[in-house]
Amino acid sequence: MTSLTPSLKAGLVSVMMPAYNAERFIRLAITSLLNQTYHLWELILINDGSTDQTGKIIAEFTDPRIRVFYQENSGEAAARNHALTHIQGEFLAFLDADDFYHPSFLALMVSYLNQHPEKDGVYCDGFYVDSNDKILSSLSNYRRGPFEGDLFEQLVRASDVFGPPMTVMLRSEKTLSSRIEFDQRIVIGPDWDFFTRLSQFILFGYLNQQICYYRVHQTNITLTTGNDRKNQSLKYCRRKMIDLPRFNQCKQETRVYVFYDLFINLNLNEEEIEELMSHPAFSQIPACEQNRLIRLAVIKRLIQNSAGKIYLKKWLSKAVLLCPQDRKTYLIRLMYTISPLILHSILKFRENLRPETAPVSPFSN
Repeated sequence: MTSLTPSLKAGLVSVMMPAYNAERFIRLAITSLLNQTYHLWELILINDGSTDQTGKIIAEFTDPRIRVFYQENSGEAAARNHALTHIQGEFLAFLDADDFYHPSFLALMVSYLNQHPEKDGVYCDGFYVDSNDKILSSLSNYRRGPFEGDLFEQLVRASDVFGPPMTVMLRSEKTLSSRIEFDQRIVIGPDWDFFTRLSQFILFGYLNQQICYYRVHQTNITLTTGNDRKNQSLKYCRRKMIDLPRFNQCKQETRVYVFYDLFINLNLNEEEIEELMSHPAFSQIPACEQNRLIRLAVIKRLIQNSAGKIYLKKWLSKAVLLCPQDRKTYLIRLMYTISPLILHSILKFRENLRPETAPVSPFSN
């Protein structure tokens, strides 16, 4: 086993917990940590400017392993970054204030990492539960995999590898030395962005045990955040991924999927699409795939009447030049030249004939 830096304590698990107006569930979350069969842990609890009884409930716990820090309300990512500055343990775990652990969670996760020194992180299975702690489903029913080893490409593809961050335990030294932080611009998915960037440097293992509980309730941030802010967060996540050094090493299918998400599923404006079309990572995709993505982007905006004529004409011309043999793009450009209104009516009619499906999203849980 490699030696730790002096600031990290061997065997100690640092558990980070951001808490904002968590009065309903935080008592159970903390109690689940106190009930662990593995006793060498510290809780780094960041009270993110709560205005309810969260602070009062926290004060009920006098265990010295619980370290509480207060900050003005700044959001989940800022609270997690605050926690990163206080880590003292060899291992890093995540527990949100509305979730809870099985009593064996820490023991099994630490044991796995001790037995697999080649891995710098491990994730497990767990359960979705409702507001009354009733089990709804296994987490694994709503995610791909399981995967082990280098998970970078799988995480680039979508966020449904780990699910909630509490399924993950990391070696603190490797995590801290990467100097990766949680992006405060991201409201939905700062953990997805964090783990994706971290996965460029570490290997993960998988523990096939259902030992944590993720709560689904009406105050979940994924339910209370508006669609515009969700799209903005997803856009940031995706946009950052294509700038990562390893992105162009991903399979063509994965890279096309990411640009499809950007061009079709997310509400990018015309300038943002223009920028992506000239991005070096986009130019690495085969020309006919570039053509197809641009054509689909044009079709979506023709149906929605959501882009100016100058942009659409420019994009269609670019698409035709990329793949002259593609008859669909050529026909759409020809019809658009003749009558944008008629083309809009035809595309709208075809769209209405198709069965309604949910939009493809990188967030599946």
